[in-house]
Formats: sequence, C-alpha cells, structure tokens
Amino acid sequence: MHRTPSSLAAILALSLVLAACNAEIAPLADPGLGDLGLTTIVYAADGSVLAEWHEEENRVVVAYDELPTDLVNAIVGIEDERYWLHPGVDLRAIARALVTNVEAGGVAQGGSTITQQYIKNVVLTPEVSLERKIEEATLALRLEETLTKEQVLERYVNTVYFGNGAYGVGSAAATYFAKSVGDLTLAESAFLAGMIRNPSRTDPYRDPDAALERRRVVLEKLVSIGWVDADEAAAADAEPLSLALRLPPDRSRYPYFTEELKQRLLDDPTMGTTATDRYNTLFRGGLRIHTTLDPFVQEAAEAALASVLPESGPNGALVAIDPTTGHVRAIVGGRGFYDTDDPVARFNLATQGHRQAGSAFKPFVLAAAIEQGHTLDEVFTRGSTAVVETDSGPWIVENYAGQTFPDMTLLDGTRFSVNKVYAELVDQVGPGNVAELAAAMGIESELEPIHAIALGAEEVTVFEMASAYGTLAFDGIHLSPTLVTSIETSEGVNLRSGVPVVTEVLDPEVAHTVTVALSEVVRAGTGVRAAIGRPVAGKTGTTQNHWDAWFVGYTQELVAAVWVGYPEGLIPMEPPRTPIPVTGGSWPAEVWGTFAATVLADTPFGQLDQLEDGSTVRVAVDTSTGYLAGPLCPGEHVLALDLAIEAAPTVVCPIHNPDSIVQAGAVDVPNVLGFGLADAVRALQDSGFTVVTRYSVRDSLPLHQVWDQMPQPGQPAQLGAPITITVSGFEPGTVTPLVLGFPGADAVAIIEGAGLTANVITQAESDAEAAAANGGLVWAQSPAPNAPLTGEVTVWVNP
Repeated sequence: MHRTPSSLAAILALSLVLAACNAEIAPLADPGLGDLGLTTIVYAADGSVLAEWHEEENRVVVAYDELPTDLVNAIVGIEDERYWLHPGVDLRAIARALVTNVEAGGVAQGGSTITQQYIKNVVLTPEVSLERKIEEATLALRLEETLTKEQVLERYVNTVYFGNGAYGVGSAAATYFAKSVGDLTLAESAFLAGMIRNPSRTDPYRDPDAALERRRVVLEKLVSIGWVDADEAAAADAEPLSLALRLPPDRSRYPYFTEELKQRLLDDPTMGTTATDRYNTLFRGGLRIHTTLDPFVQEAAEAALASVLPESGPNGALVAIDPTTGHVRAIVGGRGFYDTDDPVARFNLATQGHRQAGSAFKPFVLAAAIEQGHTLDEVFTRGSTAVVETDSGPWIVENYAGQTFPDMTLLDGTRFSVNKVYAELVDQVGPGNVAELAAAMGIESELEPIHAIALGAEEVTVFEMASAYGTLAFDGIHLSPTLVTSIETSEGVNLRSGVPVVTEVLDPEVAHTVTVALSEVVRAGTGVRAAIGRPVAGKTGTTQNHWDAWFVGYTQELVAAVWVGYPEGLIPMEPPRTPIPVTGGSWPAEVWGTFAATVLADTPFGQLDQLEDGSTVRVAVDTSTGYLAGPLCPGEHVLALDLAIEAAPTVVCPIHNPDSIVQAGAVDVPNVLGFGLADAVRALQDSGFTVVTRYSVRDSLPLHQVWDQMPQPGQPAQLGAPITITVSGFEPGTVTPLVLGFPGADAVAIIEGAGLTANVITQAESDAEAAAANGGLVWAQSPAPNAPLTGEVTVWVNP
C-alpha cells in the first residue's frame, strides 16, 4: 500500500507518543488558569444571576465539587469518554485519528483528550500540526503526573470557551441560563457540553435548532455508554430551550440596583486600599456576590410605577426594605436605565436624587415630640395659619390649600397632615432635636436645624426615607440597609457578610405611638389610597407647587418609600402638565398600595399598633371654614374627622349654607357663666347639649365656678353639640374631686372615675327644708374638695 508523507509522519508521531507513554515522565508544574482575569458574578436573593463584571474575558471559576454529576458526565462523555482510564493521552483515540488522517491525506482529526485540550488552552497556541500534537501529548502526560483527574477536569471546564463571551462553565451557566452551575439540569448540562466542540455553529441565539440537535447528540452518547438511561434522556431531549434574556455585555438585570451596588463596592475600603485595587478586585477577582434583591419584589415595584404613572408624565422612584433584617429588596431609580433618549436615565433617582420630603418628614417631628412627653390627644387651636417666631424672624405657615380646621388633636393633625399643628409642634420640640433624631433613624443627608424641617424643607433621598421609616416598623430599632448578604472569592473564601449595624434609636412605646398615628393616616387620612386591607402605617408628602410627591409606608414585614416628580428640576405636577394636581395621597400612595398588595399577597398579616377607641366623636367638617359641614358645602372641602368631643365644631357652616339650614336643629346656648359646676352641667344638659369640663385655677374665684364657656352664651349650636365650660379649680385626679350638689349616683361615678373609693351615707342634712328640696343630692363630703388624695371619699346624700 502506498503511504503519503503525511501518513508516514503520523505513524512516526504515534511511535513517539508510544515511547513517551512507556518512558519515565517528569511532572509538569500546574499551569492553573493562565494569566487571565476572572469574572465576578452578582446573584439575586433567589440565586439567579443579576450581573457579570469582567474585563476582556468573561470567566467564572467553579470548583470541581460544585459540578453536578450530569454536567461532568456530559462533558467527559462527549469530549473524552475514556478520560477516567487513560494517563492523559488516549492511544485508542490517537489510532482512530491516525486512520482518519491517513484516509484524508492530512490532519483531519486530532484525538485530543480533555487533558490535551486544557494544555492547548493555557500553555500552547491553537496551532494544528504534528509537532504541536506531539508536544501537547507529552505535556499532557507530564501534567497528569502532577494533578489528579478531578483537578485537571476542574481546570479544563474553567478555561474552555462556550461562546457568547463565556469562558468556563461558570460563565456559561450564567450567560445561557442565569443560574449557578450547581443548579443545572441534565438537559442544560448536555446543552453546555455540546457547545464546546463548535460554539459558534451551535449558538442557541442564532441557530436554536442546531443547538438542540447538538444537545440530542450528547444525550444519545450518554445513553450509549450507559451513564444516563433512555427515559431520562428522552425527558431531557423534550425540554424546550429556555434561555436567559440576552443582554449586551455591558448590561445587567435591574441595573439601578446593580449599579448602586457596584459604586458602593468601588468606594468600600474593605475591597482594596486604592481605587485601582478595588477595581481589580471587582473586575478581575472572580468574586461571587450574593445580594438581597428579590426579583419578585423588584418586578412588582417596576410594574406598580409603570401602571400608575403616565408614560409621558413625571418619573418615579421606589425603594423597598425588609425592616427586620435591613435587606434592600428592590430599587427602582427611574423609568429606564438604558434609555438612550433620556438624558437622566442613568441618574439613580432613588439613591442620588435629593428632593424635599414635604410632610413625609413630619413623623420625625412626631417621634421627637412623643419622646419629650407630648401625647396624641394634645389639642391645638383652630385656624388655617400659624405664626412662629424664629431666630430669623416670623415664620408664617399655612395649611395645604388654605384649609381651616377646628381645635384638633395631634393625632388628627397627623392624620390630615395639618401644617399649622406641626409648625407649632416643632417650635415646642426644637428643630435641632428633630434633625438629630432623623439622622439616628437613617437620614444620612445633612440636615439644617431650622423650623421648616417640620414641613420637609430639607432634601433627602428615597433610599434614606425607606431606611428611616424602617426604624418605626421595627419597634424603634434601626438596621443599616444592606445590599449584600455575602461576598466570596473564587476559592470560596468569605470576604464579608452583610450584617447590618443595629442601633436602638427609639423607646418601643414611642415607635408604637407614632405607628398608631401613621396607621390613622392610611385608615382615614391623606393616605387612604395606600390601604391594602391589612395593617399599614405611612405618611404622605407634597412640596410647594406640587414639585414633589411622596408616600412612605410600612407593615411589620416591609417598608417602602415612593417619590414622584420631574428629575429635570422643580416642575409643578399640575394641569395641564398632569391630569390632576399630584399630591402624596394620589399617585405615590396608589403606587405604594399597588406594590405592597402584590408583594404581601401571600404573607401572613403582622399587627401594627392602631388607635384604640377613645372619647372622640366623628363629625363632618368643612375645612375651608372650620364649621360643621352642611349639605351645600363643597364636597372637596368636607372631611370626616374623629375629634375630641370638646374640639368638635357646633355650628353648621354659615358661609355655604342659608340661615334656614344653619338654624335647623340649632338652639341658643344658655348662659352659665358664674354658675357652680353642678348647676352649669344641669342647665346645659336640660337644654339638650353635651358638656365638656375644663379646669383652671383662679384664686380670685370661688371653687368650681364657671368663668368661661364655648360657644359663648346666645350663640346657636346644634342640639347634642358639646359645650365646653371652664371652671376654677384643679384638674380631677390631682386632688379630691368636688361632688357637693351632685346626685348620689353621679358623685359615685366621679369619685370612682378618679380612681378613689366612694363611701355613701344616706342621711338627711339638719335643715329639713333644704333636705326636702335637695333630695338625692350630696350635701357633705370628706375629704373636702381639692384636699390631698387619701384614696377614699365619703359623701352624705339626702334621702
């Protein structure tokens, strides 16, 4: 038989290799992965891949122990089925290749083992020649004197190219399936193994049919060598090719989150002492970064903003945090990070945008006030305007839209976001104390201790507001927000864990009290659009000219802050630019409610502190006038307020209603000025009114004499309306109460209501005529009225 020069060279090569196999081989030093940078993989909380950070080559190192058995079998089976048996060179494969090459008249098949391929990838060049094949085989034999089969295979799968920029099986799993290698299925393992031979020809994005056909070849091979049974292979072959979304190399999922994380790590000295060190660690170090982002929560946030905000309208931002762990679950920093037509698309409105918070800042004032001893039932006087003296002169504050409220409690001032109430409150609390507390709760922006801080004049970020409200949700404990749970090196060494800094900021009772008030905001105040059928607390915020609108709310399980506005500047969100004047209670509250209802749908209810039913009365008030709402009052000005009885208005609005309506059901208030307490109460009750009593010490007046009343004598008031009388004397409960002249049963109620024991003696007073006239009334008591408390009061009652 005639032999060509190439066939003779091939036979010579085989002889040389045979000789090498039988000779003593000097070990080869471990070449590792070569001088190559490694890809950092960023994972979501569910294990899916968010981003890959690398330089020229995308490479993720995977340890052998992380490789699933199906993947090992698929790669070995299709690339080198005798891998576990040969010493680095497979003589059978070489002989088979020689036959093929002889028949082809040249080098048509190499017969390379996995070890040889690895040597070619990291030590040699891709050149195809007999001399190079001999060198490759010799080095492969030497290498297997140094490394175990598992070590060689580990290095091989980390260096082989899988197409689409993915070097190594770790990058391939992330690129094609957005998952870790350990989570690959049999079908996915067969697919990746099939890519090695010719990744461009079997590119699933360009030719999915070719990719599926190649997967089938791998599965059939595994069946033929007995590593997979036919039924398993058939099931894997039937699986559709479900690929990850193909992103450009410089793009990632949920970029507002991943870019914020990247910038934080590049600024973090624990990642390297210099900026260059930190860059190399992130982009060449092959880290595995496990984040707190929950894709379900993130997508719900994006969907909520998109569903509420018109596409051509203002932009929005949302940050969601688990208040019990500090884990940041979602960050939406704008409408579209990669939108090339939007000049501010890559500006993160959630973390970089500093905007005034409006009334969403009031909870910090409230918390500082509660700390100092203020209470939710504290009453503030009626009106629409407050004038507060400050170091820089008078500060004049008006309620939103000029609303006029009656005397109202701090609770209602919070529920309806009444500026007048909070202007007066911050003056009492001190703006410096508010700024200090807000910082402790999570506001990192610099705050000026000025009175206007109460109305949100300071600029803050959405991220900070979510973090700070989380302190209220977690019983006064602030957990520093974290975006990562762990960072590992390519060797599996833990660099850092996402353990939050825990700070006890508020007494739990203070946090609970603030939550009570903020629950009322959502239940029956400005934040009703955020109601989702479960306990929710939150606060709206709207800045001047509708430049910014906020809603920040929380449950026990979730805290989220929503901002809506124009990122380009202070642009009013008012018609005709927007269909409605945008306030915190409109679009932001609606976004929050839509988002939270989705995210918490399958979460058991947690309990928030809510208002206990107290001595309040619900009345409809015309907030443009402060009177009781009549049938002709404009509906947009009418609010149902739960007011302390003494604070409720008593007259129907005379501005919007005719006299016939105002006077209907109204009578003139009798004059009880100068009356004793018992006589005044009797006179007012007999006239059909409810009586509210206040006390004030007046040494010049007889004890318990009425010296003021509201409404004033002769003014009309609706039957059943509360009439407030102020009498001279001490507040009940601080001294022995006055019960002289009261019916016996009423006297007992007053005494026991003061926490004292009542001892009743039924005995007529000595004046028979007086005893007859005052039957059933108390004519003597001991201790005397206003005497120090002894725990018991004895009263003598006429029969």
